[in-house]
Amino acid sequence: MRKFYFSFIYFLILGCHSEAPKELFKATKENDHNFSLFQNPSKKNKIISKPNLLINNKNVKEKLFEFGLKNSEELIVINTKFGEIKIRLYKQTPLHRANFIMLAKKNFFDSTIFYRVIRNFMVQGGNSDKNNMLQKMSKIGIYRIPPEINKDLIHKRGAIAMAVQEQYYKDPSKYNLSSSPYNFYIIQKGPISNNYMDKIEKKYNIKIPKKSRLIYNEIGGSPHLDNEYTVFGEVISGMTVVDEISKQITDGKNRPLENIYLSIDVIK
Repeated sequence: MRKFYFSFIYFLILGCHSEAPKELFKATKENDHNFSLFQNPSKKNKIISKPNLLINNKNVKEKLFEFGLKNSEELIVINTKFGEIKIRLYKQTPLHRANFIMLAKKNFFDSTIFYRVIRNFMVQGGNSDKNNMLQKMSKIGIYRIPPEINKDLIHKRGAIAMAVQEQYYKDPSKYNLSSSPYNFYIIQKGPISNNYMDKIEKKYNIKIPKKSRLIYNEIGGSPHLDNEYTVFGEVISGMTVVDEISKQITDGKNRPLENIYLSIDVIK
């Protein structure tokens, strides 16, 4: 029986638009694979550094800035049953980098899952059914990360970004761009045409810069998310793993029918 804590999780997640436009980002079930249930990935040698930080919205900048100064790592690996996803975190987003490194060093992500998967769009992870999730979060803090949106850091294929708080997304009068600290997504969509981007501009009333268009033409991505969510890193190897995750059969809420567990190691 699934005992998923959506009452709390919805408070934190659904960073990308909660329902991808069907005509643009339709999730398909072509070439899906039915894998057996995967147990938690075997842990590698973890970096021994478990900072005792209780973070709230008043001290979040101070705490993450202080942690970032003492922990300068930029490379992490997401371990899954399909293989490894190696990611470089950006120096241009110091609070988000520090937050992700901190959570990884505290083993927060171990045994969490990719809980929302939309083929030709993105895969989203960082939460779990497990009973101890609320306890794990409470030991770290209940907080939001101030936005670090950079116009040069776009939602290209392989970009990793943090979800925004659900309540702000649903209520425009309270909406801001603060990130959920625990829930991340990786853009999976491949190359898109100029004609496709013209449709996106019209649908979302946005303007995609020429420089960004060239990138989206070449490698792909989801430009309608730019300037709304903080992109804080990119996949440097393992996009085939992301693609495999995106193929998994899902239910009506885009949750994979079989859990895709993950763990994260800091490697440099």
